[in-house]
Amino acid sequence: MPAYDLMADRESDAQGFVEQAVDCSECDRHFTVGIRNTGAGLVAELQDENTPVNVIDDPIAGPDDASEMEAYQRENLPDNPGQIFKFATYDIDFIASEVESGGHGSIAALNRMLLVQYFSAIEAYLSDRLIRLVLDDPKSMSALVRGNKEWAAEKISVVDLASNADAFRDWVHTRLRELMYHNFVKIDQYYRSALGSTIFSDDATKKILMEFVPVRHDCVHRYGRDHNGRERTISKADLDKLGSALENMVAHLEGLFVRRGTNG
Repeated sequence: MPAYDLMADRESDAQGFVEQAVDCSECDRHFTVGIRNTGAGLVAELQDENTPVNVIDDPIAGPDDASEMEAYQRENLPDNPGQIFKFATYDIDFIASEVESGGHGSIAALNRMLLVQYFSAIEAYLSDRLIRLVLDDPKSMSALVRGNKEWAAEKISVVDLASNADAFRDWVHTRLRELMYHNFVKIDQYYRSALGSTIFSDDATKKILMEFVPVRHDCVHRYGRDHNGRERTISKADLDKLGSALENMVAHLEGLFVRRGTNG
């Protein structure tokens, strides 16, 4: 099965793809099947111009398993993503302060790890908040789909709609789980459609966060080195700056949810 790279920066890079030769025992013909791992399932496409077949399936989890997984994820979405974010970032700040005051030689490496953890915390928050909003509010889901140009050409089969009353809802949920939530510019567009507001509290916060996005990339994909091979130096002040910007983002969004009456 093709692997799915959870650490990739783009969905197109994350999705694994392989081609497999298949022999038909009924007609003795040979086919090439392209298999793509979307992160939520496998998409198999028959590479034959004379046989227009497009099979979408997950051979690992059947329909019952898929619905059970969706139900589990829905039931286990955190009630208060903002509070969980605060717990996660409190630990980051505590560890960074302890190491900084101790003067250990591992500060540089640890600070890079803590920066990545900050991004993990905000990605989990943005994902949980958006998915919860869309699944709980049909109007937000409709607004999200109408405002999403990337989905304009997507289709749901008549068979899926006839056999599953929640097919449209499940389709949207799957697409949201596939997103890379550290792509703030793209996620901002999703929130603008579904929530009617930007994720950024102000331009200064946006500028700070966008400055750290390439730093995060180098820490994850280049072991803390930039494209010229120079080591990224991340100080406690840098972590504080990033943490404050993320806290501003979360406080801004939490305030919007409180005003909507959908806090929690």
